[in-house]
Amino acid sequence: MPSREYQQAQAGRDGTALQSDGATTGRVGTALRRTHSRPGWQQSATPQRYEGCGKVKQTRKVKVKGQKEPVIEEYYVYGWKVLVLIDVQTRLPLAMKLVQIQEYEGRWLVPLLEVAQRNLGTAAHIGTIVIDRGYLDGQDLWQLHHLGVLFVIVGKANMAVVQDAQGLAKGERAQVRERVVRHGHGKTASQERLRTEVVGLEALTSYDSYGAAEETQHPGRRDYVGQPINAVVVRRWDNRVPKGGGTVYLTNASVSDPFTVFDTYDWRSVIKNGIFKEGKHPWHLLRFPQRTEAAVVVHCHFTLLVMGLCTAFRLWQAHSTLVPTAQTAVHANLSTALLGGEGTARWRQRLREENRDKIIVFIGQAYGIFHLAEFAVLTHVPIRRLPSALGSPQAVLQRFGLSP
Repeated sequence: MPSREYQQAQAGRDGTALQSDGATTGRVGTALRRTHSRPGWQQSATPQRYEGCGKVKQTRKVKVKGQKEPVIEEYYVYGWKVLVLIDVQTRLPLAMKLVQIQEYEGRWLVPLLEVAQRNLGTAAHIGTIVIDRGYLDGQDLWQLHHLGVLFVIVGKANMAVVQDAQGLAKGERAQVRERVVRHGHGKTASQERLRTEVVGLEALTSYDSYGAAEETQHPGRRDYVGQPINAVVVRRWDNRVPKGGGTVYLTNASVSDPFTVFDTYDWRSVIKNGIFKEGKHPWHLLRFPQRTEAAVVVHCHFTLLVMGLCTAFRLWQAHSTLVPTAQTAVHANLSTALLGGEGTARWRQRLREENRDKIIVFIGQAYGIFHLAEFAVLTHVPIRRLPSALGSPQAVLQRFGLSP
């Protein structure tokens, strides 16, 4: 199945999502655009001996010899959390914060958004933000609403507004999407029809903490009325019926087409796969040069900075190759779909394969890059066989304006 980025590029949809949305300098992203954003966080666990690290108590089940049931064991994890806000279409970081591992990441949602918008300046406006459940806080969501930013977040099962939405959705008519998936090949091939059902609900008022701080101090009062918030309930997802009453997305966006909200939240995977998963392996995000807080801070910021710079260069290069212009300008339709699903590790491997037989030759202030076999022809070094792509020795000399 084609990737989400490829599908959106084919459909020509304009938009970006904030997961670590970042603006680049120069001509990249100079057109004004609305972006979709998503914050995420990654634990950076370290040994206790790291200077300045935080610690948080966690529990785990441990098997004990001679007992059938596992016992609960408490232990401490030391380190920091990396909080990132990115643009999900370009995967460029917009804002970042490093905090001790025990800190609640939700308190940094609005500050991260404000920093990201300052970094973007007038090049783009953050219009939509897709949020991890760890950032769920009614007052923060209310601030986003007043800033004119649309948000989508998954509610928790014990919330009154989630339970109300699940109950109301049972009596509502669902909107349905079906798709056919092919399994197997040849004579054993089969088709399966996958059905997804969602229900959009408007103006739910049972989210007591959704509002300004001075208004939500006394939610138990008789005359208290919560601020209205919309919800989308997933009653069936690819033929699977969720446990309980179904997943509930809370949003201030329109739910006239609930699949719009449903699809928007699907961008959540970009922060995990596009930033943190890639950051760990090709970029060594969690391999710190020293065991000090300063080293961790500098390493994380510098790594994400270079990741963003590398992605921006690759997008600029891919776009200028497809649509050459006098200035090779990159407009607001940038998307990682231009990279064809090629990650950093594969890109580096391709560059190595393409350039492993090339050399660079310096003469004074001038230099030239040659294929090794090509250079052998130019310097009259005997060579048994030329690569077919270079042609004959006479063709090589002719390219450089030399006579045999």
